[in-house]
This record gives sequence, C-alpha cells and structure tokens, in this order.
Amino acid sequence: MRSEFRVPSLVLELLASRTPPDWDVRILQEPFDRIDFDQEVDLVGITVVTNTANRAYAIADEYRKRGKKVVMGGIHPTILPREALEHCDAVCLAEGETIWPEILLDFKNGKLRPLYKQERTTDLEDYPLLNREKIFRRRSRFFDIGTIETSRGCPYECDFCSVSIIHGRKIRNRPLKPVLKEMESINNRLLFFVDNNIISSIPYAKQLFREMIPLKKRWTAQATISFANDRDLVKLASDSGCFGLLVGLESVVEEGFQQYKKSLGGLAELKEALKLLKDHGISVLATMVFGHDFDTKDTIRRTLDYLLDLDLISASLGILVPYPGTKLAHRLEQQNRLLSKDWSLYDINNLLFKPRNFSCDEFVEEMQELRKKFFSLPSATKRIISHAGNSIWVGIGLNVAMSLHNKPKSSL
Repeated sequence: MRSEFRVPSLVLELLASRTPPDWDVRILQEPFDRIDFDQEVDLVGITVVTNTANRAYAIADEYRKRGKKVVMGGIHPTILPREALEHCDAVCLAEGETIWPEILLDFKNGKLRPLYKQERTTDLEDYPLLNREKIFRRRSRFFDIGTIETSRGCPYECDFCSVSIIHGRKIRNRPLKPVLKEMESINNRLLFFVDNNIISSIPYAKQLFREMIPLKKRWTAQATISFANDRDLVKLASDSGCFGLLVGLESVVEEGFQQYKKSLGGLAELKEALKLLKDHGISVLATMVFGHDFDTKDTIRRTLDYLLDLDLISASLGILVPYPGTKLAHRLEQQNRLLSKDWSLYDINNLLFKPRNFSCDEFVEEMQELRKKFFSLPSATKRIISHAGNSIWVGIGLNVAMSLHNKPKSSL
C-alpha cells in the first residue's frame, strides 16, 4: 500500500495563467500522468524540487534528444543553475510568473537565454484568477482538497529551510477580495492554504477568516504554534471552518526549544496551546525533525515520551535533510559530513550526513524504533479517539498516511 499524501502545487497553473492565449497549454504531474514523449510539443517547462531533480533531468534529456527546448524552474534549479543547464536550455530563477511571457517570446524569436530572473519578487496585487479546469485535482488515498495561496515570504532563518531563497523574507499578501472570489470558484468544500504560514500577518489572517465565515468552507493550513497566542484569532479560524493545522514544531525537548527560539516557553505552554486549538475543533499534525547536532539517544527517546503525551492528531517524524543552498548543507559540507548528493535520496526518510552523536546505523535504529512506537496501533488509536469529535476519518487518514510516509531506510 502506497501513501499518496500529496497536495498539488499551484506553480504550473500560475504559469499557465500567464501564458498568452495563442499557446495551447497541457499540464502533467507525475506519478499520476504518463508522459508521451512522442506527442508533438514546441516547448517543455519543468518545475523541480530537489528529490525530483534526477527524474526531471531524465525527462528533460529525453525531450532534448527529440530536438525540443526545455525550460526549468523551481527551488533546485534556482540554487544549482549550472547543474540544471546541463539538462535544459534555460533556467528561470526564483519566482517566474512575471518573466514567463518574456521567456515565451524569446523562444518564439529563437533567442532563448540560459538564465532568467525577475527584477523583483512577484507583486501579489496582480495575482491571476487561476483556470481551475487545468489544476491537478485527482483524489489521493485519503484526501480530495482544493488549494489556494494568500501569501508568500518567510521572515524566519531556520538553517535547514530554503523557502526564503525563492520567496524572500518579506511577507506579501494578496488582496482579500480576489482571494475570496477564488475560494468561491473552487468546487470543493475542503481547502488547503499552500502558504508557508497562514498567520504570517495576524491582521490579514483575522480579516480573511472573518470574510470566510459565510462561505462555509472547511480548511487546513500550515502555521506556527504561535497561532494559539491569540484567542480571538483561534476563535475566528474555528468559525471560518478551520479543522486542522500543520505545525512545524521541529523539536519538543529543551535543547530544541533553545535551538529554534520557539515562541512557547516549554512543554507546559505547548500543551496549553494544543488544548486551546483542540477546544475550538482544530487538530494539530506536528512536523518533527531529527538529526540535529544536539540530538542524542536520550533526546530522541524523550521526544517520543513527550509526543505520546501531547494531544496531537498525528505527526511526521522526519530526518533532517541538508537541502542544497541552506546553511545546514553548507555547514555539513565544510565539516566533511555529507554522505550523498544523489538528489533522489533527499527526503525525510534518508540519513544523508554523519550525525554528531551516533554512528549512522545507531541513528537509523533509533528512528525506526521511534516511528514504530509512535505509529503503533494502541498509540494511533488513542490519538484517533481523542480527535474523533473533529473527524474520525481525518484522524485515521492522517495516522495511516504518516505511518506509510515515514519509513526510515537503512543508512547509506
């Protein structure tokens, strides 16, 4: 059984919306769509994240064998454009909606350049109304959900994250009126906000939630745990249909609170925050990261005890990934601790560097035991029952999906 816990990206749909009407656009998304390399096309655009880079390069190589021009964009080509240009004709750096028409015009005129970059980040005042007929909308194993974006940018400096490389550190919000109009156009009661943090601007979030109440949507999003610092915000979110949040806790031991300077002072405050959210019908799926230099067998085992005691609906228990371009990757490379640059391995289930306080095999064994105990039937059942008042099917779906998604491999 394979987990298909996927939320479709809006990148290709945004580019399609910026494409002049004389172009015929077809959007494919693997693994659900099959690529017919013999189909007649003029130009191929591929958006790439690190763990899809090898496959993206293979696709690009196949099209170029057939004499087709290929443009690549996304986080991985932005950080490693020289590498990407070995497999494509042009790379679009960072955000690309504004410069996309220029790329198409250059292609038509036979003047495609190797590198393109917008002069500034995209002005979200000019965000287009997406053609929802083109948007990838297949059912996953557990979820069928509409996606929407209201903001970009991240002010934080997490050493393992590359979001600000693409979107910058300044928060940009879309005007509310077109956001609400787009919500109404989505033929799905369930929504997922693809924003990095739905409460990056508290005043904006409060107004958004107020305006959403008459729409009677049900929604979920990514957010920081500081969501619970504002009771009025939590109440408005609940009234507008929020039933769950994906919260990056990263760590719940004291060493982690210090490392990531979390807004909550410790476990007691975290428990209170989770209780407040749950009392308003909002369940939390926590994303955890293991392999920090402060991690030891003791911190991992304490983390398990704490997670089992916290009232979460589920959790993603990931291994730290040294994505290229991040401070983490730079530091590990300087310390000669990186184990692989096989991009297909760059996900939360592979150990890609030498841990400070373990052998590689010891670390993987600890992760296997952690995940085995957290996703055990008694543990999962307790969480599902605790959140059954929200949605028992969401609880079942998330715990099954996370247990399938979190499968540590043997060390490299």
